[in-house]
Amino acid sequence: MTAKTYTKRENAKRAAIAAGVPGELVQITVHKSTEGTRFGWKQKDAPAPAAEVVPVVTIGKPKKEPMPKGQREPREERNGVRRPRAGGACAAVWEYLDQNGNMQPKDLKPVAAEKGWNENNALIELYGWRKFMGLSRAAAK
Repeated sequence: MTAKTYTKRENAKRAAIAAGVPGELVQITVHKSTEGTRFGWKQKDAPAPAAEVVPVVTIGKPKKEPMPKGQREPREERNGVRRPRAGGACAAVWEYLDQNGNMQPKDLKPVAAEKGWNENNALIELYGWRKFMGLSRAAAK
């Protein structure tokens, strides 16, 4: 065989690119002999032009555009804690605590189970509500 061969595929591709062949049109050839395997290259035919592009159709609800930060209603902040936005599960826990006052975690767990809240999240919200209201753990007991 008279074509030049290389010991690695990478070297054959590098040589083809150096010869001016675009990387996507390089085809690596494998030459096996008793001395070992060697690699060569040849140029592929150019691909046919692409057919008509079909638009992608998405299924599902469109995403809501987020409200710009300047237009959001500001949330109240006290003692380094921000009150949660209205409408979520966290806000529901805070509203319950606003109505019923400070509670022990053991008292809040059955309420969370009854209302369908995640118990662990309700406890975390209790501690955040306490800090927001300026209540310490010692005063809670």
